[in-house]
Amino acid sequence: MKKLCLGLLCVGLWALAWGGEPVMPADFTGVVSGVVSPAAVPSVPSETERNAERERLTRQRQQLEDAYKQEMALCYQNFNVTRCRLQARDRRIAANAILRKDELRFNAMERQIQADETRRSVAERNSDAQQKKAQAERAAAVAATHARADANARQQIDHALQGTKRGEYEQKQREAAQRRAEVEKKLRERTKAPAAPLPVPSP
Repeated sequence: MKKLCLGLLCVGLWALAWGGEPVMPADFTGVVSGVVSPAAVPSVPSETERNAERERLTRQRQQLEDAYKQEMALCYQNFNVTRCRLQARDRRIAANAILRKDELRFNAMERQIQADETRRSVAERNSDAQQKKAQAERAAAVAATHARADANARQQIDHALQGTKRGEYEQKQREAAQRRAEVEKKLRERTKAPAAPLPVPSP
């Protein structure tokens, strides 16, 4: 009678612990085999909710193993130990399959969230790089515009001064500066160290 009561108690506990598939929170229902459905995208679970789900799965895994060990220990009190152990093993396999589905679903969701965060981070970095490149291009365009405006202003001044004494004077000044630059260049070339003398031929 005592053994029968212990057996019924064990079966009752087993049914309570693994009688049905664990209910996933509403935030976890959109993830199936690594793909997030469109309905689940806006309601991504927070880190706190994910940590709670991770702890729940770990706790269920531990409960499954503890219950299996207890049931195996109770099997040694039965007359047919082998049959009792095989039944306990079959129940453990069934409960493990249900728990494994939840774990795979949760892990797929975690991978999807990490992939989304990585994509978002890469997009932000690319956006920053594109903004810097656009700013550099704008600065180069502004500098080129100023250079063209300065060149145009100089040409207009030169054109306006052409044929006047002031224009002739400035033209002579530019030509003189250019001649000075050429003379200095030639002097620099002449002041290079002389080449080593040729060896004296032996008699």
